[in-house]
Amino acid sequence: MVLSRRDLMQGAAAGGLLLGFPGLAAPFEASAAPAARPLLDRVGEVCARLAPKGWRSLLLAVSRGTLDIGAPDLAEALARPIADLDRTVPGFADFAPGLAVRGIEPGSPARSLLYHALASAEVLTDGEGRSLGAFPALAEIEAVEDYVYGVRPPTLDRLREIAGDNALGVVVLAVDYRAATGSVHGRHADLCFSRTGIARMGTVDPFYDARARQFTPADPKRPFVFRTVPQRFAPYIAMQVTGADSRLFGPRDTVSGDDERSFWVPLHKLFGGPECIEGLDLSVTLGSHLVNEKLKHMHLFLREQGYPTDWTGKALEQYPFVIRGERIASLLPPPRHGSGVLGPRPAPFANRARFRDQWLSFNVSSDLVGDPGILYFSSVQLIPGSLETEPTYLEGTAPDNDRRAPEYVNIRHRLNPDGSLDDLNLDPDMDRIIREGGYRAQHYIDFAGDGSVAVRCPQLEAEIDTFKPAFCSVAPPDFFPLVNQRDLVAWWREKVPAAVRAALWAVPPRPLSEFRFAGDIRLPSGFDIYDDTLTAVVGQPAPGEPVPRQLDADARGRYSGLPDSAAGVTDPGWEVSQGLVYNEPGLPLQRYMQSYSLGTPFLEDVKLCAALGSYWPAAAPDGTRTFTPLKDAPGFPYPWPTVVPLTDAEIGMEPVPGLGHVPWDGIRGPRLETVGGREAVVYQDIDRADYITTMDRLSAHLTARVDLAETKARVLAMESVYWSLGIHDPEFVTRFGDRAVIEILKAKSAWAVLSFRTAGPADPDLVAAQQATGGRLTGPHRYRVVIYRPGAETRHPTDIQKVVVQIEERVLAFTDGAAVLLSRDGGPWRLDRSMPTS
Repeated sequence: MVLSRRDLMQGAAAGGLLLGFPGLAAPFEASAAPAARPLLDRVGEVCARLAPKGWRSLLLAVSRGTLDIGAPDLAEALARPIADLDRTVPGFADFAPGLAVRGIEPGSPARSLLYHALASAEVLTDGEGRSLGAFPALAEIEAVEDYVYGVRPPTLDRLREIAGDNALGVVVLAVDYRAATGSVHGRHADLCFSRTGIARMGTVDPFYDARARQFTPADPKRPFVFRTVPQRFAPYIAMQVTGADSRLFGPRDTVSGDDERSFWVPLHKLFGGPECIEGLDLSVTLGSHLVNEKLKHMHLFLREQGYPTDWTGKALEQYPFVIRGERIASLLPPPRHGSGVLGPRPAPFANRARFRDQWLSFNVSSDLVGDPGILYFSSVQLIPGSLETEPTYLEGTAPDNDRRAPEYVNIRHRLNPDGSLDDLNLDPDMDRIIREGGYRAQHYIDFAGDGSVAVRCPQLEAEIDTFKPAFCSVAPPDFFPLVNQRDLVAWWREKVPAAVRAALWAVPPRPLSEFRFAGDIRLPSGFDIYDDTLTAVVGQPAPGEPVPRQLDADARGRYSGLPDSAAGVTDPGWEVSQGLVYNEPGLPLQRYMQSYSLGTPFLEDVKLCAALGSYWPAAAPDGTRTFTPLKDAPGFPYPWPTVVPLTDAEIGMEPVPGLGHVPWDGIRGPRLETVGGREAVVYQDIDRADYITTMDRLSAHLTARVDLAETKARVLAMESVYWSLGIHDPEFVTRFGDRAVIEILKAKSAWAVLSFRTAGPADPDLVAAQQATGGRLTGPHRYRVVIYRPGAETRHPTDIQKVVVQIEERVLAFTDGAAVLLSRDGGPWRLDRSMPTS
């Protein structure tokens, strides 16, 4: 969005710009910053509250007596250079090494000791090992942040001088202060920025954990509750530079073509009052515009494809076909969390839709459900890929598929004339009923969505032509908030043994930050299809050369709402999906982010993505263990191997002390049972597993504790067991060439994981295995794995929601990811160390 003053005036004259927001021509929720008070007064209040809680002694200790936040002249104390910093104090090892620092370094949060101390999640003790007695609120961190930029405010001319020949713009950015391992340059803790920010849906109000310096999604005392997770945005004066620019700003993840792309790089934060830009008294107001159009696009697509639908025209612009504004999310009131915090509205994950005081449904046409491949585990797959006749794994992502409607739609709740529902999952004739069609399926809605956060600053609209909103996604919950997607793929690329890397995932687990997408160009926010760097993660320009980045994130893990922590766009996506623009023949397709092609409700996507755990490469639950390995989605058995196994407790096979069974998706995992005089594995039938009926039992109580180190250990443990069973990737490359990955995945899929849990040193089977082989597991993560070759699958004789799978061969293994102790069908133990480790 590039608007001149002339464009602005013309738009206003035509009534197209609400409240004067550049480029925003639709109603949205606006939030003004609190009335400006002197910045130093705000900082003084923060210091006065925290100083007696251990913060004064901490900052005196780390600055070796230089910074006293209790000094009578606080401004002078904060401005004093700190010549001798004690970085051995916990939390300060990655604070601006080798750089000149002060309590407040004008314009540089990363070199401001007070800001780092307040904003870093690593700072927890007072310098003498005692826990700090209080921690800063988000609004208090923002107060110090504003002072960093306002203590010596630049003029607009000075900012133009810094930008040089590069264009200036007012740009809204999602922000996140990170340790060195997560920063753009990798040298020290710093702020990271992106023009895309991700908030998370939840069932209850958000909770800001001041100690952790973040909103936390889980409530340890309520295992079936999901807190909403807001995302913070802030406006900056930024300059537009190309990826070839030598100044150190990033992006954190560089992709082909970035040298010629343009990136908006922050120079100076904007906030209200006379202390932000010298000579100007600014009024800064943020506004949000959110939309959910999944039902609208579903019915448009059905009509376009020739299937009957009752809804068209103006009806499709009304609720719930289109859901707007604060029904999805809104900017939270500033006094509590500061400005620019976009908070999703708490709501159930699936809600019966009503329209014109009637339950909203749609006709399940017999023609629709009769199409080959249209039913995917009893969900309608509105946008199928190419019709497959054998497992291909790699083709399902359909990267050039224009996803114009929700990919998966629930059709398992039949609406009766009296408004009651028949749960077809419980009907013995469900398959026949669905295949024959001709009934009304209840519509369900969620409150996911996408949109923009824009800024108004009248004093700058006459000076700067370009105003750019941020793109925001209100996305499904993150079941693994401590696992960063970017760190996962970096480990896979650089640390996973080369011999097994290529076939570990069918699709590489790339983060959203590695994709180059525009914002949702259909929105009135003014996103431009040629402006495709919104998902890049950048930093402020900084001198010096980058150092090699560490691949291992903080061992404690940390959630982030920036795109490097989000999943890439696959089939169809988790945080966002994609829309395509077809230009002239011969030109590449251009992509933009959108959410209307995510499942309706999103629980449909969650089920499919989890069930296809190895195919779906996100940091999302791998549900391959919960359901039968003989999945029959596109019309023939299409198994998926387990790659990142959930434990027996996480899928509800074993109880959690004090809580009972807490499966992440509300569905208990498989169990051993004697059926027909033979021991077999009994699974929930995936076709009758409906997360709408289990949504009040969904839980991240256990998965939210899994960090990156644990994830990596599980991946290597599973891979080492496959290797010990004779699935050696290089041999498949020699035999099958280009088909090697497909054949490796098929070979792994011939085995199903029955049990996966941590192996204690006193496990009698582990003791026996070590005694028998003379080998020992020495790695820090050790697992007990039961894996078997599945035989015939039949319906359960007494439970229509269950299927029975025969066991052809059973294997018990213990592994630390390098060594495997293995016994097949109770036979002798053997030690296998043959899998390469580099």
